[in-house]
Amino acid sequence: MPDMSEIERPDEEALIEQVRSLTQKEKWKNAIYLLQPLRERGELSIEGLKTLAYCYSRDRDYANATSIYEKLIGNQPHELMYYYYVAYQYRMMDKGELAIEKYEKCLELFPKFLKVYLELGPVFEEQGYHAKALKAYREGIQAYKEMSSSQQKNYVLLYSRLCTQAARLLISSFHIDESIQNEIEFYFKESISCEPQDPHTWYRLGDFLLKMGRLDEALEYLNKAQSIAPQIEYIPHKIAQALLQKDQVEKAYETYKRIPSHKRTAYILNGMGHCALQIGSSLEAARYFFKAAIKEPAKFYHYRDLGLALIELGDRDQATENLEKANLLYKKEHREDHNKILAKIEEIQDMPQNDRIVLEEPGSPVSTISHGIIVKYRSDKGFGFIKDNNDAQDVFFHITCVKNRVAPVEGHPVKFVREVGDKGPQASKVWIENST
Repeated sequence: MPDMSEIERPDEEALIEQVRSLTQKEKWKNAIYLLQPLRERGELSIEGLKTLAYCYSRDRDYANATSIYEKLIGNQPHELMYYYYVAYQYRMMDKGELAIEKYEKCLELFPKFLKVYLELGPVFEEQGYHAKALKAYREGIQAYKEMSSSQQKNYVLLYSRLCTQAARLLISSFHIDESIQNEIEFYFKESISCEPQDPHTWYRLGDFLLKMGRLDEALEYLNKAQSIAPQIEYIPHKIAQALLQKDQVEKAYETYKRIPSHKRTAYILNGMGHCALQIGSSLEAARYFFKAAIKEPAKFYHYRDLGLALIELGDRDQATENLEKANLLYKKEHREDHNKILAKIEEIQDMPQNDRIVLEEPGSPVSTISHGIIVKYRSDKGFGFIKDNNDAQDVFFHITCVKNRVAPVEGHPVKFVREVGDKGPQASKVWIENST
């Protein structure tokens, strides 16, 4: 007669197959439910424990995942991947020191584990150990260089990222003398050689060279970045900044103007304002600063710059209002007055008051209130589309145009001001209506 316990005991191999099917659908809790009873009875194999730990980790139950990986380390102390996996769990639980310990054990077992260097560096940075982070990146870079050319082919992207991380850390955390400058430039160029179609590395090197005052070289790399990714708005912004430093104001202004209006962030609008001021277009400048302040109402310098532009236009009262607002925001952030702003307010008190400037630009040909439905919204990008009830056209909108920045939801009714933008119809103002 068969043993009843054997009849009731589930077949682990069959369970793991079911679990794999569930994990493909990201049903982590269901997978855990199948395997956990075997773990409690101590009947899971090494393969079963690895599978269960993975499911716990994906379900963000890092404590249970850690418990299993630590047990696996106890059983197989020379299996480096267990240290790597448990280090990740410790990172997710904000236990940086324990993560460092496990990552370092990985490198003790396998010094050429490039991915560990790439992940160990940020943990050191999070703990404030910048020198140790840089050492990790440099050691990873050296480990790559010691590989054969055939081995290197498998790790080109990791090497590129190690170079970028090392350069970024040197820029942000260390005094940049000539030797550090050369090292940063070398790392960025290495990264470019590995990923020549990645616009971000061309941009980073261009931005760094701009900070170093090497304007022509900076423009060379920034222009290359723009040729690869013309849709990225912060690249032409940086090009314009380089042109401004070369006193090519009109060229900088034209560069800014080529950025579509819906991609003009606050810092871009501020840059456009400064260009306009320098070529004597004070009203345009004031309107750009005004828009920047609407997009970033907590930044004091938008109001300061707007105030200075209004002084040029002879609008003393509105200039004073904005300069006072700028000082209040600065004081809130720095706990002291901005003396230059206060001095400017005092200076203009006896200035005659001209007509008050209208900062809202004249409306476009289509500026009436329209009604529609949100048909698409990308929360990660901050933009979406409204289907206009009048003609069923899709109208672009950005979250910065939504009143009170209420989170848009697909299917919600809205009213909006429709305009003609650079790439078709767009909404300049959006009000989310009650969907009930």
